[in-house]
Amino acid sequence: VTISIVGAGNRAKAYIDVLDELYPHQFEINGLFEPNLERQKYFQEKYHIKKENIFNGYEDFIKLERISDVVIIATLDNQHYLPTMHAIKAGYDIILEKPISMSLKETIEIGELGKQHPNQIIAVCHVLRHSPFFRKLKELVDQKVIGDVVNIQHNENVGYYHFAHSYVRGNWRNLKVAAPFIVAKSCHDLDILLYLLNKKSIRFSSMGELSFFHHGNYNKELMAPRCQDCQIEKDCPYSALKIYGSRLIRSVLFDNSSADKLKEGLKTSPYGRCVFQCDNDVADHQVTIIEFEDGVTATFNLSAFTNKIHRSLKIMGTYGEIRATEVGKIIEVWPFGQEPYYVKVDEVVGGHGGSDTVFIDNFMKSYLHGEKFDSTLAMSIESHVIAFGAEASRLKNGVMIETEKFYQENK
Repeated sequence: VTISIVGAGNRAKAYIDVLDELYPHQFEINGLFEPNLERQKYFQEKYHIKKENIFNGYEDFIKLERISDVVIIATLDNQHYLPTMHAIKAGYDIILEKPISMSLKETIEIGELGKQHPNQIIAVCHVLRHSPFFRKLKELVDQKVIGDVVNIQHNENVGYYHFAHSYVRGNWRNLKVAAPFIVAKSCHDLDILLYLLNKKSIRFSSMGELSFFHHGNYNKELMAPRCQDCQIEKDCPYSALKIYGSRLIRSVLFDNSSADKLKEGLKTSPYGRCVFQCDNDVADHQVTIIEFEDGVTATFNLSAFTNKIHRSLKIMGTYGEIRATEVGKIIEVWPFGQEPYYVKVDEVVGGHGGSDTVFIDNFMKSYLHGEKFDSTLAMSIESHVIAFGAEASRLKNGVMIETEKFYQENK
């Protein structure tokens, strides 16, 4: 299988790493579209890509005819639309990093174009559907071990250090360059609700704001624009020196192999800024209430203010409840009037709790052997409609939005 990569960042590397592990002799990279010279060098040397097949960005990709069987599109959020539209028209099978695009209108356009090319695989990286953890939850729900589902509480615990890295200092901090927080981070969590329930959403409301990581919390008497110059740095959990020095974030953006090299790198890097002195404007917490078909409801809580990165759910049914957390991979089943029992989920090595591994394996089985892929572009569009709608609701103080009406208004 010949593969082109448009945007060779961490996500593209994660998918290629899985291919390297599972299908080492069945793929070849013959197109690389990436502006970062270090990433160009890494991929060229490791995968022996010819120099004439290395380009500086997606702008070059959209000028060329089809050059490979498959394309991985993993650029920044605001660079998804044009290469994806081109890839569909050119006949590529596509692995598209979430979110599909920066706006719902562009997302729907991609969906409509995809309908005209039914024989192409357009796999949006809603990898959670493919994780052993969520597949086991789906199996239990479908077996009705707690009767019919009435309500779900789903929490995405972002982690204070991850939020500071990605959504305050990093690439997803600002609506000028990235999709809204709930779209960029959680369109696949909303996809999980659709997956577990197998019901369409009817309406929803969402509330939240940027409550903490803003200039109003900067104290110029005690703080400094950069962590390494700050007198209270040692007492601040959001300190860049702490976060990157402790390897909570495995950043490849600068050298953190020693304390001195880390300090040198953070002198000029945007990742060395005080969290109260950045140009971020995305919400740092948001809660969304959704009504589905048959009166089923769900709440989705997205928060920066958690100690660890993980997801946790409580699924409440007519004859019992399920409590589940990604930490430890243990699912508790509590049938009403009976003793609870515990389901252990098999571990799969890889990102997102093994989801990346299973996602790529499923894609390759679909491509090589014609097996049915586990999700469709249309399914992915539906979760994006809720995510973009949730942001629209949040900006209007939680106004109730009808899903189908919102979709039609944005076509």
